[in-house]
Amino acid sequence: MEAERSKQQLQTICIEVPKVYDYCFQAERRENICTPLEIPSSGPSDPPPVATTVKCRIKNACCNEVSRSKPDASGRSNVTFAIVVDYMLRVVDGEGHVIKRFNDLAFSFTKTVLLCAPEGTMTNCEIVNATCGPCLILCNLISCTFDLCIVIQSVAIVKILVPSYGFCTPALCEQVSPETPFVCPPELFPPQCPPVTKD
Repeated sequence: MEAERSKQQLQTICIEVPKVYDYCFQAERRENICTPLEIPSSGPSDPPPVATTVKCRIKNACCNEVSRSKPDASGRSNVTFAIVVDYMLRVVDGEGHVIKRFNDLAFSFTKTVLLCAPEGTMTNCEIVNATCGPCLILCNLISCTFDLCIVIQSVAIVKILVPSYGFCTPALCEQVSPETPFVCPPELFPPQCPPVTKD
């Protein structure tokens, strides 16, 4: 392959690509996210059953830039993101029966990070992993803990010069199905008989 490339004329070309100026992640833990617990009971102050547990599931988590400071001399800015987490809760008794459902719950917060984000850059924030739990029943509240993995980058569309050996050419795709691969060229003649050996 290297010998073939050396035969080709190396040239410099201009391409337009998204350039990553900064790329980082943060692990964020949010504790004591509380939801009022209202379970019908015989009395207004009766506690829930002792064996009651809470199951939590995150439905969606999104992250968007809401503000940024003016870049300093090195191009760094304090960039603030708004993070919204939608989740649901199920309160289950000791026998596995759901005694209370909370389908449309949400909480939000802001997160500020220092990024290389000079004028003209855009930011992209993504929640790549999220878990909730454990959830505890404390008096008449459900208190949950959430862990989020946030990946943030700043990018800009730029034109850069790169060395090039020419355009890319496709390679033969691998067979996915277990069928016999197409043979090119096929076997054109009957196989030759093996020579007779003498003892």
